[in-house]
Amino acid sequence: MAETKGFKQDMVVSIRYRNDLPPPPMSPKFLDIDTGGLAQYLTTSYASGLAKREEPNIEVDAEGGMPIDMIGVPGYFLGDESAIMAPEVQPVLDPADQALLMSLDQLKSQGAKNNVSFLRKTQYMTSSQMARANDAFMRSSARTQKPQVHKAPPVPVTRDDPENIKRQIQKGFDLAYPDSIPSNPPEAKANPITPQDRDAWRNPVHPDNPRLKPVEFYPIIPDLETGTDMASNWQALKFDKPPLPPLKGRRDDRIDVGLLMASENTSLMPAWQAAKEAFDKDPERFADPGPEPYTWSLSVPKHPDSTSRIRQLFDDSNPRKDDPALMEPLLEESADGSLRLPFERVRVYPKATQDTVDPHRIMALSLVDAKQLSRYSRFRKQGTAAYYYPILERVKMRADRGNLSKTRDSNVEDNIPDQVMVLFKEPNAKERRSRAEFRGDFDASFKDEFEELTRQAQVEEEAEHADMILQEQGELHEEAQDVSMAEVEDGENADVRMNGVPHKDQADDMTTTPSANGNVDTRDSDGDRDASVEEGGFGEDDDMRDD
Repeated sequence: MAETKGFKQDMVVSIRYRNDLPPPPMSPKFLDIDTGGLAQYLTTSYASGLAKREEPNIEVDAEGGMPIDMIGVPGYFLGDESAIMAPEVQPVLDPADQALLMSLDQLKSQGAKNNVSFLRKTQYMTSSQMARANDAFMRSSARTQKPQVHKAPPVPVTRDDPENIKRQIQKGFDLAYPDSIPSNPPEAKANPITPQDRDAWRNPVHPDNPRLKPVEFYPIIPDLETGTDMASNWQALKFDKPPLPPLKGRRDDRIDVGLLMASENTSLMPAWQAAKEAFDKDPERFADPGPEPYTWSLSVPKHPDSTSRIRQLFDDSNPRKDDPALMEPLLEESADGSLRLPFERVRVYPKATQDTVDPHRIMALSLVDAKQLSRYSRFRKQGTAAYYYPILERVKMRADRGNLSKTRDSNVEDNIPDQVMVLFKEPNAKERRSRAEFRGDFDASFKDEFEELTRQAQVEEEAEHADMILQEQGELHEEAQDVSMAEVEDGENADVRMNGVPHKDQADDMTTTPSANGNVDTRDSDGDRDASVEEGGFGEDDDMRDD
């Protein structure tokens, strides 16, 4: 076997980036420095002996850095543990200190961007190419520096903090309406608006589908003038199937103006009451039975072509809404002789799923375009906007399909009227106050008017209460005087004088005990008779003598 001989081979590496060493700053000096003594410090035995020989000097307090004695902690015995807890709101760090909080991955990634790989896309470079690269006048294009974007410092609060939510909301209003910033109240503080926020406002992007483009912009505001009897909250209704069959080959629009009434479900009420009592006694053991069960009935106008007239009646922008001739063709005579609008029952829902939701999160939106409004509309003052209506409850109507082959509960349907005669009237003071409650809570300019509505509702309620008492007790007899509750309370605590001896009438009613023969026992606490009573059992006053 022939011997393999080695041969010399030069390593060829293309030079892309030159890194010539700079000339030395001073002339070299040859000094004889003994470095042999440093070797002993590099051995492991020296480090082990140093650790055993020298004790670490740790500067700590008597409690080792952790407060154990709670006497000196301010507010601890009052239930305030904030002094020993980490603050929920972290303070804002100086931008120069942000680099100290960078993780190891961030440092590695940043270092990789700054370094250069010398063996990437290797090629030969001549001296002329190097001169061309170093000459600024020979370059094809000047090097442009990217503008530095200064990022805003992080907000020193958590995302779900109530103060942060208020600031974010105020920031949205300031971004949408910059002209209203000078008129903001002093307590309205907003987070700083960054250039990224302004760009996102000018060029909105859908969070799920970036290809979608906005067509129209609507300010979202509450409809304060629309109120219901449920404190201006609404219900979202859903039917498992169409509640009405088609009428003349099209959708029966009477469902839009129908009446949905709820009555007590007598068959399910006992079981619900028992479950409710058990839940109130032991909530951890028994489940919540939910809302009270109702039987729902749907009634629609009797006349098929009455929807358009009823809509005109409820339209605030219609100048003929109060015209009696508008509803006159639809009215019928009721049992009391008055003309009313008839509604007929078309369906009964024995069961319904009721889910209470948060009205601050679940809302209905109504888009109003100012170009399509009449000149009588109340929305012309605000203009184009999206009005929201809080949803308090979701109700899903379910037909009793499991009871189709069985006998219906006749008692349930007997309690529900087949026909409802509706009479239109103006709301009373309590109804007006209930419908204006939503506006009174949020509209500061409506405060005085809402207080007046509240006062009128209280007066009306007191009058109804007085009428109810009058009906229960009957009419006042001749020469009787009506008194207020304040006068009655003052009379119960008044001093009463009998035979010149003052005493409390209320105390006598509680302490005086009638005897067996109907006469009042006049003995005092010692068992003796009162000094004002003679042996015959009569006092000095002849008017008090029992004839």
